[in-house]
Amino acid sequence: MKLKRKTKVAKIQKQMQNNTPAFEEAKKFIESKNRFILASHARTDGDDGGSMLAMSFILQSLNKAAIPVAKGGVPLTLQFLPKQNEIFDDVPNEAIKEFYDGIILFGCNNKQRTGLDKVINSNLPVLNIDHHQDNARFGDINLVDETKSSVAELVFDFIKFLGVEITPDISKCLLTGIFTDTGSFMHSNTQASTLEAAGELMKYGARVDKIHEFTYQNKDIRGLKAWGKALENTRLAKNNEIAISVITEEDLREIGDLPSDTFGGFVETLNKIPGTRFAMFLRQDGNKIKGSIRSEENKKMDVSFLAKLLGGGGHKLAAGFELEGRLKRTADGGWKIEK
Repeated sequence: MKLKRKTKVAKIQKQMQNNTPAFEEAKKFIESKNRFILASHARTDGDDGGSMLAMSFILQSLNKAAIPVAKGGVPLTLQFLPKQNEIFDDVPNEAIKEFYDGIILFGCNNKQRTGLDKVINSNLPVLNIDHHQDNARFGDINLVDETKSSVAELVFDFIKFLGVEITPDISKCLLTGIFTDTGSFMHSNTQASTLEAAGELMKYGARVDKIHEFTYQNKDIRGLKAWGKALENTRLAKNNEIAISVITEEDLREIGDLPSDTFGGFVETLNKIPGTRFAMFLRQDGNKIKGSIRSEENKKMDVSFLAKLLGGGGHKLAAGFELEGRLKRTADGGWKIEK
């Protein structure tokens, strides 16, 4: 066990050293340009949204201009973050002309993950910042480190490399990213460097208690009822090794309009059922089905493999996918997908 742990620590330390050339290239990328489009994946989360906002503050301190964009807007649980009201739902038309000269993407394994046609079809050079193991290294500059707990932890290292002052606003954005992507420091991606980064960010003004309050405790009665319906719809399969829950269009009509982040954390809760190897949560979203899969290190299940088979991706223990179609109930009480 000790040998395995030492090997993992050595790998992380080596990767941190290997990041120096990528940091140099990313620094040159930023220094050579003046106006940036910043974008995360569609339906941004605490990690990628927080990292994007932190970068907007960094660029501002360097006298650079930036437009942050997240398709689907900002979820309710992130509306406490500074400058979140400045995030666009789509790239403004003027930004696709020669007015802007660079794109920085956060947490996207490819450009399509943004869901933004103006980014996908753009010929502007791209700085790709990510920590997912399935990243396609599609950027002109790729700052990708899968040993990091989060994009926010990687951005924190980059800020220190740049020598930029870390303000209370930056610290709040980055600690939110680290906190949410580690499941409040309970997921297996939490490591010594993660806690050290969190401790430093707290010194700069970020408050973990407030972040926890907004991201995990902010649920109204409709949200609780929605969780109740999802729990009611939960089934165990394959000798109780798989926990599956769904939310259909019919369920959504019954519950009523819900914020996009209502089910944040639900699949992680589902994954706590004893004896299961992984949990899957499917929910209807218009004409598409959103899927989230979670496991734990001790369960020895690589859910990213399953997500890739379904056209998605992610981490070994946390992945997702998106399918065309609709979830329909079957006569035996189960569900099926209709195209």
